[in-house]
Amino acid sequence: MALSSYKLLQDLQNSTNYDCLTAGNDMEWGWDPLESTTDVNISDDTLKVVIHPNSSRGTGAVRGDMPFVPGHIYYWEIKVDGSPMATDMIVGVGTKDFDLESSENQYTSLIGSDEKSWGYSYKGVKHHGGESLMYGQRYDLGDALIGVRLDMCRGTLEFFHNRIPLGVAFEKLNNKHLLYPMVCSTACRTHFTIKYCRSLPVNLQLHCLQAFDSSKNSLIPFGILKMVMDSWWIPKSSSS
Repeated sequence: MALSSYKLLQDLQNSTNYDCLTAGNDMEWGWDPLESTTDVNISDDTLKVVIHPNSSRGTGAVRGDMPFVPGHIYYWEIKVDGSPMATDMIVGVGTKDFDLESSENQYTSLIGSDEKSWGYSYKGVKHHGGESLMYGQRYDLGDALIGVRLDMCRGTLEFFHNRIPLGVAFEKLNNKHLLYPMVCSTACRTHFTIKYCRSLPVNLQLHCLQAFDSSKNSLIPFGILKMVMDSWWIPKSSSS
């Protein structure tokens, strides 16, 4: 995501029409109580999960309740609050048949441990296929906001740390299989809170929004402004 995308959001937030523009639903999915290890607590609105709420004896994990389908681009943000002493805390994606319970009694980097999952660790490492490579910044000092953008057309997955882009982490994701958002942690009382999750089909409208430069259009019709506001997270093809 270009930094200009966030600048666009800030400009729109200063608009007198901001309250009307934000009337939509920015939460398309939540955590699935039926798709988690036993030692997790999920809030009633399904937006917040606490892994190992009392004590930890292994790796806890949870999957989202909505699949990511081919032909769409997705973006979501998760606030992470956990211990810097954890064996690992990971935000990522995986297939439906990825085994969340395989390490309940082991302290491991679960997401990315096989070919069915991809993840970004709090240590600044990316995991996939059992391999670990340095990728971005650590996110173990205080609360961290981790953004994830998944392009199910191009098969790319990229992450953001406190809304700073880290670049594409993985390419050639197999879009023949549905993917799901996932998180895991070995640490006691790890909080993962969904703050934003949206998607758009990859079509002509999306390509037009990518090319739209608000800095060169001082008089923006309200309908277009609303679409721009709703899609501030898509990658722009030109800087604003």
